[in-house]
Amino acid sequence: MESTNGRTRMRRLARLLPVLVIAIGGVVAGCGSSSSGSSSSSTPKSGGTVTILDANGSVDSLDPGYWYYETDYTELGQTTQRWLYSWKDNSTSPTPDLATAMPAVSNGGKTLTIHIRPGVHYSPPLQNKTVTSSDIKYALERCFLANVGSDNYVSSYYNDIVGAPAGHVTTLPNITGLQTPNPLTLVIKTTVPVGVLTNANALGLPCTVPVPEYYAAKFDKGAASTYGMHQVFTGPYMIKGAGTGTVPTTSYQPGKLLVLVRNPSWQASSDPVRHAYFNQIIIKGGNDPSVASQQIINGSDMMSGDYAAPPTPILKQLITQDKGQYFVTPSDGNRYITLNDTIPPLNNVNVRRAISAVINKVALRTTRGGPTLGTIATHFIPPGMPGFAQAGGDAGPGYDFDSNPNGNLALAESYMKKAGYKTGKYTGAPLLMIGDDTPPANNTALAIESELETLGFKFTFREVPHATMYSKFCEVTAAKVAICPNTAWGKDFYDSQSMIDPVFNGAALGPQTTNMAQVNNPTINAQIDAAVKIVNPTARAAAWGKIDDEITDQAYVVTWLWDNQINFESKDVHGAIWDFNSGDWDLTNSYLK
Repeated sequence: MESTNGRTRMRRLARLLPVLVIAIGGVVAGCGSSSSGSSSSSTPKSGGTVTILDANGSVDSLDPGYWYYETDYTELGQTTQRWLYSWKDNSTSPTPDLATAMPAVSNGGKTLTIHIRPGVHYSPPLQNKTVTSSDIKYALERCFLANVGSDNYVSSYYNDIVGAPAGHVTTLPNITGLQTPNPLTLVIKTTVPVGVLTNANALGLPCTVPVPEYYAAKFDKGAASTYGMHQVFTGPYMIKGAGTGTVPTTSYQPGKLLVLVRNPSWQASSDPVRHAYFNQIIIKGGNDPSVASQQIINGSDMMSGDYAAPPTPILKQLITQDKGQYFVTPSDGNRYITLNDTIPPLNNVNVRRAISAVINKVALRTTRGGPTLGTIATHFIPPGMPGFAQAGGDAGPGYDFDSNPNGNLALAESYMKKAGYKTGKYTGAPLLMIGDDTPPANNTALAIESELETLGFKFTFREVPHATMYSKFCEVTAAKVAICPNTAWGKDFYDSQSMIDPVFNGAALGPQTTNMAQVNNPTINAQIDAAVKIVNPTARAAAWGKIDDEITDQAYVVTWLWDNQINFESKDVHGAIWDFNSGDWDLTNSYLK
């Protein structure tokens, strides 16, 4: 937990996309519209150094038990470590990585048997040691430690493993449902069938990166684990100089510098996911977006990283002149307005429906850049995810208050009257709204404030830094924020439990919560509990789609955009797009032309 860079570690869209209305044909199409990599074909070439320019500060932490941010996965997860299951660029299903095959499921879905690939060596100083099932068992157990991954996903996906704690703990748990009958076999036993374990989706997350207890336990003591600064690597790259047992400051400076070089222990023949063409990857954080954009577009051997998309003049240039240098890819995430169900009058469903009805989603998208930046959303689950079609697809479920993308003031006023406001206007005290002070998010928040004022709402409106908007306000129950206009969510994997469960399950409520609308609806809670246990993919999709429909009907949030991701590169770089990670780069399958 060496560096958090001040960011909340929910699985959200990493980038702050700019105000960017492109008037060339309305929607960017053609180049970069798919996620297959560069628009110009070339033969993969090994060698060279690529430089990634970050504007937002690069990775949150070096520790795989802490990783939950899009950039963590891109810059460290896929490059330096192998996971039990990983994700190929264009696949919506996990691929066996350290595992030799998908889990063998028995006992009515409550026992999973996974065989581990033999002969996978650690980097120096443990180059003579190989990965065992015990290393993965310890990795999963340490993810429950509060000093390792205090805000990660273990409570959502692993708490039904026999013996798992209900949440994070201060002492390493011995999870009896994680069993290692031999060095190359891991058995997972659960109290109930868990769909995201049987389909291996939740086993394709960084908590399955192997961590050898005999080496790491001493670093996992104390208030914050220091294992990240001393870790060993299984992927094709490692932090330069870390083979001594300690990451040197010449290779890692939080938010500023990360240098990766080839891991001498990695064997390409045993890795079904990564090619690792670059010899070296240099990641530089804290760059000015305008300057860095010019450097990437006009320079060589560079790619965009944790970064706002290029400023308007540069993107216009890309669209009209340098068409092979940028990519527009669906992020499999969304943007939404959070309405706190515990604060009057938002605890009245008709008030929430009125707010949904008045919101002009097209105008909000314009504040972020227009059609290039995504598709107008009609419900929570984004396109490409199981349950999307079952929740209504592009058209949505058809509720009148959510059917007009330009907003409908008369309809909104009719819902306010149903809520008891005779004039169709709110007449109560001002509500607390907390927005992001960073463009273009602050422009979006101001537009939302203006639209709600047409219904008579008044606000105590505060703009705060993006880093603290979640961690000090929108996620904090005691802060009593009524409306958070700048919230967003991205998938953990291609299963809609990762979209719905953390955001709308009453079980997620606590002093700090990802359920920012503070929904605690017994019907929805029961539907979520039932859906989690479904193993059949078709039945799972139907169950999550039905829950999405119920959420839309109750209007706990106003989902207004299904995002696109924008990446760009120098002319001599062939970038591969990693669909699993919200359309970000896959640096292990990118190369210099």
